[in-house]
Amino acid sequence: MSHSIVIKEEQDLSGKPSSNPGGVCLSWRDVCYSIIDPKTKDRKNIIENVCGYVKPGEVMARAGKSSLLDLLAGHKDPKLVSGEILLNGRPGEIKYASTYVMQDDALMAEIKRSEREARVKAIIEEFGLERVADSKIGTVFVRGVSGGEKRRCAIASQLITLPSVIFLDEPTTGLDSAAAYNVMKSIKAMAQNHQLTVIASIHQPSTETYSLFDKLLLLGRGKTLYFGEREGALTYFESLGHACPPYANPADHFLTLINSDFMKDRSEAEKLTNSFIEAFQGSEFKTEVDNEIKKLIEESRSDESLAVISSKTTNRYARNFFAQSGIIMMRSLKNALRNVLMFWIRVAMYVMLAFLMGSTWWQVGFEQKNVQDRFSAHFFSVAFLAFMSVAGIPGFLEERLVFQRERANGFYSVGPYVLANTLVALPFVVIIAISFSIVAYPMIGLHDGGDHATKFVLFLFLALYVAESMVVFISACIPIFVAALAIAAFANGFFMVVEGYFVRYDSIPRGWRWASYIDYQKYAFEAIVYNDFTGLTFNCEQVTKHGNGSGVTCMCDYVSQYESSCQFTGTDVLDSYGYTNIVLWKWAVCVSINMFKLLR
Repeated sequence: MSHSIVIKEEQDLSGKPSSNPGGVCLSWRDVCYSIIDPKTKDRKNIIENVCGYVKPGEVMARAGKSSLLDLLAGHKDPKLVSGEILLNGRPGEIKYASTYVMQDDALMAEIKRSEREARVKAIIEEFGLERVADSKIGTVFVRGVSGGEKRRCAIASQLITLPSVIFLDEPTTGLDSAAAYNVMKSIKAMAQNHQLTVIASIHQPSTETYSLFDKLLLLGRGKTLYFGEREGALTYFESLGHACPPYANPADHFLTLINSDFMKDRSEAEKLTNSFIEAFQGSEFKTEVDNEIKKLIEESRSDESLAVISSKTTNRYARNFFAQSGIIMMRSLKNALRNVLMFWIRVAMYVMLAFLMGSTWWQVGFEQKNVQDRFSAHFFSVAFLAFMSVAGIPGFLEERLVFQRERANGFYSVGPYVLANTLVALPFVVIIAISFSIVAYPMIGLHDGGDHATKFVLFLFLALYVAESMVVFISACIPIFVAALAIAAFANGFFMVVEGYFVRYDSIPRGWRWASYIDYQKYAFEAIVYNDFTGLTFNCEQVTKHGNGSGVTCMCDYVSQYESSCQFTGTDVLDSYGYTNIVLWKWAVCVSINMFKLLR
């Protein structure tokens, strides 16, 4: 089975305890969340004075205002949040005791489970995934598990460490009623068996699914309309004159009452919501929740055993920087090896391009007319390989979802993730550079010799690695496929323009010459041109004259000491184009500096 959590010897990368027999009671009192209007700079309340609690072994359903789930999970800016979020009646850092299962099924598509982990096997059984235990999640190329199985896997993968509190964002989205029921039934069983506290945002559950919840929280206009036991909601709304019709789904009935977006009379809708808010404030349910939270606080003061991991100074990660990096690197390597989309399709694409170039520039030769052909071959090799690095955007954006979820849940930090993926990408970029060169280099007929061929591969590798790093940087800043694609394409196009191939460096306007200093393509292009032309000899064009001055005249385009023999050297060509001060190791350093700037 595919996993998005890396575990070994019943430990994960987070600092959370592997189990908590007593469980954690999560409570919140007078919680508020506001946003700042960008125009008026005024604060607008999104969540206002919400209270509630969920005990170990209970599952609470929440409807209305998705912001509350993020707020309770600690995913909102603390400056915009007020009120108390308590763990066993004490203030604490919820992130150290919880996990957050997002709505998207972000999973590594190709990583199989380790049969050595007893806990993983137990969770597989609890979620009814034995039948697909050895299956892959699947991609567009590899058939994988069904939608319901994938959703159960996404949730189960977050429960390997048995966190005390679990937040579920729309766990049944995209599932039919039967699959949704089975998912929630598994969650309910695990909550009871392991004393877990579960809070789920859910809309339009079936009657069977709704019956699995212990508590219900309904919000309207950011305020509490009802909080209490699920079974008490029916009698409560009936007492307000809104009884659930016979044979109707209670969940649908409540959503109809609190959702005023589709009511034609907006004033009536607002009046109805206000009546529910006022009714709850004066109800026995509000009194009960206030008393329960006070009781939890009093118990926590007298019982030290109720303490949970809550100190902000606690080391959040169970493993150090390098241990995290090593585990993530092994996982990323497996995923890259098995995921066709990540590298292998691109390798095939570059090999096909190499055959195309090789057949077009076949044995380019050593005549004067072939000088420009060689320049074009070098430019195209660097520019096209760099430009096609945009093909890595979809794979990165897909993996970014996994990273965001796992980092939010405290499995590892940013540094180890960046280091691991940087190192994992190295051999694959080397494979791409070698695959392209081993086909194109001999077919084009570039400078003979293993030394020249090795330098060609080296600079192609450096250029491609910088291009890959630039794509990752852009995609991380702008995680929208179309936007990232457009910006990456523009950046590569810009570097092509100032590279020195279309326009000589000394002809580029001074206002744009600065760009050449940060242009990784420029350094790679100049290096492979220098590597190829140095040591070569070309034949000048010969013109036959007729008449009194008959004979053969050499028409050399480049000044050379060998002009008398109707030849010129590659060095003469380099001098003519101004490539006179190139030092290969310095140019390699310049390309590498561009790479490290992007990685940083």
